[in-house]
This record gives sequence, structure tokens and C-alpha cells, in this order.
Amino acid sequence: MLALLVTAVAGCAKQGYPSGGPKDETAPKAVAAKPANESRNFAGRQFSIAFDEYVTVKDADNNILISPPMRQKPEFTTKGKRLVVKINDTLQPNTTYLFQFKGAIVDFTEGNVLPSFEYVFSTGERMDTMMLAGRVLNARDGKPWKEPVTVMAYKVAGEGQGGAVDTVATTKQPDFITRSDKEGVFAFHYVPAGHYRLVALEDKNRDLRLGRGEAAAWEPTAVQAADSIDSATVTLLRISAPDRRVQRVAKAEFTAKGRATIVTVMPMQSPSLAGDSVVWRLNDRRDTMSVWFRNAACDSARLVLSDTALQDTLKLRYRAPKMGRRRRGAAKQNRAEPMVKALCSGTSAFYDDLRLAFTVPVTAIADGAQAEVMRLKDSNVAQYALTLDSNGLGARIEATLRSGEEYSVRLREKLFTDIFGHGSDSLVFKLTPQDYGTLVFHLVNRTGSPVVLDVLDDKDTVVASRSVTASAEVRIPHLKAGTYRVRAVLDTDCNGAWSPGDYWTGSQPEYVIYYSKSLQVREKWEMEERWTLTKTDFGRKE
Repeated sequence: MLALLVTAVAGCAKQGYPSGGPKDETAPKAVAAKPANESRNFAGRQFSIAFDEYVTVKDADNNILISPPMRQKPEFTTKGKRLVVKINDTLQPNTTYLFQFKGAIVDFTEGNVLPSFEYVFSTGERMDTMMLAGRVLNARDGKPWKEPVTVMAYKVAGEGQGGAVDTVATTKQPDFITRSDKEGVFAFHYVPAGHYRLVALEDKNRDLRLGRGEAAAWEPTAVQAADSIDSATVTLLRISAPDRRVQRVAKAEFTAKGRATIVTVMPMQSPSLAGDSVVWRLNDRRDTMSVWFRNAACDSARLVLSDTALQDTLKLRYRAPKMGRRRRGAAKQNRAEPMVKALCSGTSAFYDDLRLAFTVPVTAIADGAQAEVMRLKDSNVAQYALTLDSNGLGARIEATLRSGEEYSVRLREKLFTDIFGHGSDSLVFKLTPQDYGTLVFHLVNRTGSPVVLDVLDDKDTVVASRSVTASAEVRIPHLKAGTYRVRAVLDTDCNGAWSPGDYWTGSQPEYVIYYSKSLQVREKWEMEERWTLTKTDFGRKE
């Protein structure tokens, strides 16, 4: 009978306490603090914060920010539902201290994160209550920076401009620190009245100093703290990583007997190459030099490459690849590679004319050279002139074709002669032209500086770029049907591209603005837009 009673009680107990239930997704909530939050005349060595559930601390070094910064880090421990902070540094008199817990407090059982919590006290009679606020955005595209950004505030005597090179972020510990959120927004609370220099940086080594390779943003004019925040008191910081590259040869090697490639870190300006009987050409980006030796069997060479800020002597030796089955097949294929290739075969893109590429520089084209182009639906044949590119690595066929129709193109042999005196073989290829759209911008440039227009597709990839020195009509053809955005770069250094900032030289990143609307480009359509640009559009004074 006793055994039956025990079993019955156990059964009732299971019914009274369900094993499951809704998952706890609520972040911990602070219910009390000792001393109380916003206490004055704080003179203790520790404080504690009580929560409504058991908590733990997650990555205190990264997720807890203290302003003003402390040289000796506090100790953070949890005791049940309390977080205890032991202060190891000497506190400054008459100073307001702010502890920002940015995702550091987590409930013990489910790991729910308290996104933000602040605890503040003053070592004096009064509490500082002023604020600074702003947003950190990528200077190039106006989006939040991809990595966490530390924002530092330095108290200064007045509101004057900084010098050409302001070294405060490289030599001095900031007076206050905070961190921007995922949208780039940041705020300093409980700061004294006055003016501040604001600097934002990635601070990957967490030393609160700007290192040479770190991305940074800064406001050259000191910002005044305010008792409330509105659009007029928000500071925009445009962050960018400095271009610290030094021009050098990144790679130089034989790619085959009689042929070599030289690659540099940055585009070459006006290069020259000294060596025995060599011919060279640059690619469109000007960072790769293809070299041909007139001795096609050449397997070693001494070359001297000279350019702006570059002088390098290169000693090259050909190394034969290991001849496995695949390599033998590849080598055989390379030996059979024709001199002339069609760049517009099949359904690949072509624009106003058909393009040819040469594997070896061409030095001559036959007199009256023409290409035979047949429209396949009716076998209509037309002859079109051939024009050699100035670098000898390409040619165009000046044909007029209709989209959607199939064509066959025939080139007779020996139309082209290369640097070795070899004539080209005959070539036949087919193609089906595609249609494209065109953007036309009637640009009124009142900035006083050159402007670069970039066209971006729906994946934010730059598909076309134009440099404009004054007001002009800018035509951007050959765009596939789709949605595009257009941005303008105020090209103050006149290099034809966007340039990042450099804190060490005091140069801000070049300003970028976007056209007010997205543009829907259609096949066979020409879309016209008018855009007037002034200095104030880029946030500059007229």
C-alpha cells in the first residue's frame, strides 16, 4: 500500500510541473545599483548592479567602454544576479565616469544579450550632462563601416580649426570614448561643456591610438557639446582606409620561352624597359607589362624597369613546368594558340564595332585589309575595313550589324604581321549581336574641380566611369538592361578616381554624392538626365 501511494504522488508531481514551456528570449533587466546610478561624490572602490535573473559577462575587453578611459582595467565578476565591478585605477577628482556595457551582459541560462546599458557616477558634487552625437559612414559609398568603429573625443580649448596635420589621435589618450552601432550612429553622454575634437578609427589593437594602417575619420573643426541632440548638432564622420601602398614589382617571371610578365603593385605612369631586343605592352589598368623577346627561344634575361618612384633590375630565368599528362596537353594547346582571337564570338558582348585580340603584338596590317561579314538569314555579304590599335594588341572591324541576327565573319590569312614577321592564319567565327542602352548626363559642373561619374549596377559594382573636367554632355553607352545608380566624386587631386583620406597628411577623403534616383536602362533606349553639381552639394563651402 505504501509503495502504491508513493507512486501516485510521484505521478501527480509530474503533472503539476510541466517539462517544457516557451523559450526565454528576454534580455536581463537591471533592477537596482549600489551605489545608485548617477551618484555624486563617489569615493568607493567598487559598485554593483542587480538584475532580474542570473547573468554573466561576455568579452569585457571589447564590450565594455569606460569614459574617461582608465589606465588600469577594472575587474568584472558576477555573483548570482549581480554584476560587481572592482575599480583598480585612481579616480580623478570632480569627474563624471561612464561605464557603457555594449552587449557585455548576458543571461546565464539562455544567453540573451542586453544590447546596451550605462552606469554613471561623479567623484564631485555635480554630474556632467552634456552630449555629443554623430554618425560614422564609409566615405566612398555612404554606408556604415563594415567593422566596429571606436569614436574618441578630445577636449580642446576652443572651436578653432585643426592644423594641416593634427597628431592628437596618434599621441594622446582620448578624454572620452564610445562605439558606433551597426548603422554607424554614436553618442557621448555625460561629458563636460566645451569643445571637442572627434576622431573615429577601427582600433584593431585596442590601444586607443591611430596606427599607420588603420581606417580613420575625423572632424577638422572642434565640435561643441550640447544639452540636447538634433540634426544641427549631429556630426558626420567619413571613414576611409589610407592608401599605404608603395610602388614596387609584385611579380616578374617568364610565362613561356621568349615571353615574360611584370606586375606592379600600382599602375605604372610612364614606364620604360631596358633589355636585349624586347617589345612590351601595358594592359588597360597599366599594372601589368607583357614582354616579348625577339629571340623566341630566350630563357634568361636581365631587364631594368624604370618609372615614377620605381627603378628595379630584374633577373629572370625560364623554368619549364612539370610535364604531367595535363601539363603536356596544356603545353600542346598553347603551342597551337592562334595569333588572332575574336573577342565577340557567340552571344558575347559587342558594341559599335567587332573586336579582335592578338597574342603577339602586330606591327603591320595588309593594305586595304577587310573582313567579310555574312548575314546568315539571307547570305548577304559585306566587306568592312580593319583598323589596328595603337599598341598592336588588338584591332576592330568597322561593321554595322543588327541585334538578334546571326552573322559569320571571315578573315583571310596574312592580314596581320607580328613582331617576329609571322603572318596570321585565316579565321572564321559566328556571332549574334545583343542590344544595350545608353545613359546621357547633361552635367553642369560648378564645383571648380574635375568630377568623376561612376555608374553602379544593382550589386554596387562600378560598370562604367567617366572623368569630367567641366560642364559637358557625358554619354555612357553599352549598358545592359537593368537598374543603375550614378555617383559623382569631387576629384580634388585630379587623378581620375576616388582617393581615400590620410590623417597623417591632413587630407580628407574625396567627397562623393549620389544622383537623386535610380535609373532603369532599357535595350535600344537612350535615357537623358540633367545634373547640376556645386560645392555645397558635396558638403563644401562655396
